[in-house]
Amino acid sequence: MFDIANLSISVIMLLLRVAVVFLLYFFLWQVLRVITHDLRNAASRTPASRTPYGQLVVTSAGQTGIPVGKVFPLSPVTVIGRTTEAEIAMNDSFLSNEHARLELRNGVWLLEDLNSTNGTFLNGFEVRSSTELHAGDVVRVGRVELQLVLS
Repeated sequence: MFDIANLSISVIMLLLRVAVVFLLYFFLWQVLRVITHDLRNAASRTPASRTPYGQLVVTSAGQTGIPVGKVFPLSPVTVIGRTTEAEIAMNDSFLSNEHARLELRNGVWLLEDLNSTNGTFLNGFEVRSSTELHAGDVVRVGRVELQLVLS
């Protein structure tokens, strides 16, 4: 004979299974939608917003893991170092906590070593005192080389 109770339980179980599968696929669709949205936004963004002061671009990162081409915007006084308080903080064991300072004085960029252990280099030469910097100059701190790009 035909048992209506078993049939209704079977139908309810089938509907619950279908609902779970539907919710699973809906969740996966939402995850993929968010990921593609973020990837599109990341691709359309500029690497870094330009500042009126210029920027430092990584040209060589040694073994630090910093991506070549990474852009660090400059402020009128920019400290480079390993500490998180530095304006440009990099995790490089060859950097001192406060390694070097770039300062804009009367429209001229000056580079100064802050008594770092491994020294600061400008275009391959060690910086011993406050030294003038020009667009295209390469600053090496630790194992990282940064090129000055002015706006």
